[in-house]
Amino acid sequence: DKGRLYLGRSVKDVGEKGLSDFEEVKGILKELEEDLEMGIPRKTIHSRTYVLFMAVLKSKKMSKEDKIKSIEAINEFRKKQGWKPFELKKPIQ
Repeated sequence: DKGRLYLGRSVKDVGEKGLSDFEEVKGILKELEEDLEMGIPRKTIHSRTYVLFMAVLKSKKMSKEDKIKSIEAINEFRKKQGWKPFELKKPIQ
């Protein structure tokens, strides 16, 4: 249930499933950037941004404001890589 998860050079405490705030998303994006630098294929990172995007949308713990900031951060990361940003099909509630 609880433990330590090693991602790149960082150590994260793992609690309950799901994202709970914007800071977690920022940390994951930082890890994805490090993964790119370490040689993880761009296609893999591209796919992981989609998984992260969907996790933000489905999170029941995140506030609307944190979801909006998280999606903006994900899209900025994607633009920086030369990928199209994700578009919302309906407004966040």
